[in-house]
Amino acid sequence: MFQEVWGRSFCRTMEKLVEVVQEYPTEVEHIYSPSCVPLVRCAGCCGDENLECHPTETSNVTMQLLKIRPSEPGEEYVEMTFVEHKTCECRVRKPLMKAGRKRQRGRGRRRKERQKAKDCDRCQIPRR
Repeated sequence: MFQEVWGRSFCRTMEKLVEVVQEYPTEVEHIYSPSCVPLVRCAGCCGDENLECHPTETSNVTMQLLKIRPSEPGEEYVEMTFVEHKTCECRVRKPLMKAGRKRQRGRGRRRKERQKAKDCDRCQIPRR
């Protein structure tokens, strides 16, 4: 019983529904039908929180979708290519780095702290 559960939940390829705009984020001005497509992707657990499931081999698959332009009349069938995962493995998780966030120093920091304090005065309950 445990072996079956482990085998079905461990890092492997499985069919997942993926939104078209997730794969083509620049295509948000169009409506696609269907709005999501079935793709084989890596998913599952690695048995260690320092590991995550990653593809080791991929392939492209082309699908026909209906592309609707809300700003223009009509629609057209288009072929779109998506990446599918063929094999997976558990790899060391990379630490997340927040890009563009630097610690403020000097005058700007003090000015910002004063501004926060000033803004908080507005939300205080008035005293009688």
